[in-house]
Amino acid sequence: MAYHSTSGTADNTADFLVKLKDFLTTVVGWTLHDDGSAQPDPYHVLKSVGESGIEDIYLQFIDDTNTDRIAVRGSLFWDATAHAGVKEAYHNSYTYIRTVDASQFLYWFFADLDHVFVVTKVAATYYGHYSGLINRFWSGVVAVTQTAAAPGSDVVLQVNDASIFTVDGYYQIKDDAGIERVQITAVDTGVTPNTVTVASLANAYAVGAKIGEDPQPVIIGRYQSPGSFYALNKFDGWSSTSGQTGSSAAAHGNFHTASNPDKRYGLLTMFPWLVAHTSSAYKELRGELIEVYAIGSGAADSEDVLDMSGMTYRIFNISGPGWCAVKE
Repeated sequence: MAYHSTSGTADNTADFLVKLKDFLTTVVGWTLHDDGSAQPDPYHVLKSVGESGIEDIYLQFIDDTNTDRIAVRGSLFWDATAHAGVKEAYHNSYTYIRTVDASQFLYWFFADLDHVFVVTKVAATYYGHYSGLINRFWSGVVAVTQTAAAPGSDVVLQVNDASIFTVDGYYQIKDDAGIERVQITAVDTGVTPNTVTVASLANAYAVGAKIGEDPQPVIIGRYQSPGSFYALNKFDGWSSTSGQTGSSAAAHGNFHTASNPDKRYGLLTMFPWLVAHTSSAYKELRGELIEVYAIGSGAADSEDVLDMSGMTYRIFNISGPGWCAVKE
């Protein structure tokens, strides 16, 4: 996995936006999909196909009119001609990176082609922000449609590989305009191209649409990540910009203080941050954050580096979630 990290000092919010864009494009390998740097509210839309090469990740970072922050939004697709996102995920009050408009501040960037985690230090307080894919618990494998599809019942779709499907199983279909949950009622791998039959299709989909268990598990974190977030979709698709809420919780059962470090060998345990939708309408444990872990408070001080069997992790006492270790 092409994982990268860096740190430095930003002169102000505007300078930070440029540094973040340069890091993701020049170092990590994201694509500058839409450059809005000349707009009244400067922005950059960055795109990635993920570490797998088959993902669709669109993140918008905006130096908007609100003070001391970079707003962050995600979208199913970003139209670079119309300069608009399709089926976005964000919240005007919460999904942002904490910055300083008029003075210098420290930052740390951690990213691969799947996600980005940012830490900023404002005065003596550390703020975290996570956006991008998660380590999904469901399969990320997708089949790609070979022809366009119209709405209807018992719709037969040509796909490049129907072997990934189970008859009567439920999946998501998505393209650049829409996403919905479908049931596969029949699979034919004996014809070329392969076909699948969908019980019901509510919307039309273009050639090249993707069908899979969880094809785009992108989340947009709040300014105190790890914590609450807004997802691009849930098990049955998209409802609104803030309609797919969720939260991250450390998988330590409040035992992180028993290993920070422990008394037997002085060992430190790092616990994953689980990702879940918690609304009663769509509860689901969906995965975990990538290379961000919860630790106890006794390991070291903020900004120190832990060496865990040759892998190094930067630790911070982040406002909101508390002590975290992030892979460098």
